[in-house]
Amino acid sequence: MARADWEAVIGLEIHVQLATATKLFSAAPVSFGDEPNENIDPV
Repeated sequence: MARADWEAVIGLEIHVQLATATKLFSAAPVSFGDEPNENIDPV
């Protein structure tokens, strides 16, 4: 495979933490430090 067969692909990934009382797409509460699977929204 020659070097001309390669294509550079550059991406950007951004993470943010929102200061909200509930999750973005749910009414489930957000509470840092709780046990895993504690703040869920049953379907």
